[in-house]
Amino acid sequence: MAKYDNQLTELKSLLPNAKNVLIAVSANADIDRFASGLALFLAFEQSGRQVQIVSDDTIRVAQAHLFGIDHIKNTLPSGAGGNLTIVLEGVVAPDGTVPSLEKLDWHPDGNNLNLDFHAVSGQSFKPANITPKYGGGGFDLIFTIGALNLNALGNIYSQNIQIFSGNIINIDTQTGNANFGKTNIIDGNASSVSEIMIDLIPALGLPFDADIASNLLAGIFDATGNLSNQKTGADTYLAVAQALRVGGRKPQVTQTSEAGILAPVNQPGSAPVKSGSGLDLSALIPPGQPQFSSTNPLDFKVPSVAPQQTQPVQPAPSVEERPQMEGLNSADSIEVEPGWLTPKVFKGTSVG
Repeated sequence: MAKYDNQLTELKSLLPNAKNVLIAVSANADIDRFASGLALFLAFEQSGRQVQIVSDDTIRVAQAHLFGIDHIKNTLPSGAGGNLTIVLEGVVAPDGTVPSLEKLDWHPDGNNLNLDFHAVSGQSFKPANITPKYGGGGFDLIFTIGALNLNALGNIYSQNIQIFSGNIINIDTQTGNANFGKTNIIDGNASSVSEIMIDLIPALGLPFDADIASNLLAGIFDATGNLSNQKTGADTYLAVAQALRVGGRKPQVTQTSEAGILAPVNQPGSAPVKSGSGLDLSALIPPGQPQFSSTNPLDFKVPSVAPQQTQPVQPAPSVEERPQMEGLNSADSIEVEPGWLTPKVFKGTSVG
């Protein structure tokens, strides 16, 4: 069973007939929310549905690498004003019939459209009130991404209130979410909206390919500080593994220092350690080890060495001064007197 199956029961029943889908990302969205919205956009697009994605925000350079980023609009497209319903109050009987109404016709009158309500002969058809009502905006499903409430959508909501009366699917990680959707998938334990989406898209039977997975990996890595913050849990790593299995590509985790050198990203909670060139070395220091401030660089002093006492050089003695056999080696030639090696017999004249 998928993680969010209990919340998806009604949505799964609506999905087969949903042909036109709107995805609304909260205003001032981060990479995680844009990545989640775009992943869902690509999944619906690949499933053959009409889908549009909007956000009351400006796309930044840091978000430009996301697949499908050019599809995000900051206004609803023309023609998305919704269906118009004329509500006639007080004309329906308890049994569900309209006893005073015989038939309803319509005909154009110049630029106007006239609705003709034909009353039954002898009766009067007088609604207590007539109210125009817009609904649906032509969208079968509306997904909101990372919005605490509908006002968090900014002008997308405030200028199109009538559209948001349809089937809203509210996806968020904020525990204070207003639960304004018909379906609410709110997970305060998830590290990111992208983590939720990695579970949600396959659970809905939508396509889940490498581009979709790459977007969601970018969202997770951005929201978790490269998998380093406290909200990174077992489910986060499972989501990352699932995205990698379908060919998702991890974002680069290096950043460019002021000196233009690629440097490791700082670990949260650690003081950056910089070399003289501006290189950030904090990621190379094991956790719990003392770190040194770049303002107090280490000074290595070479210990002083006492000068060696040199012995005066003595002149080599001449051959005459050298004691006999001193300094001879196998390489020296020795002139031997004749008969020197012949055995000798010594005789004495007396023994005493």
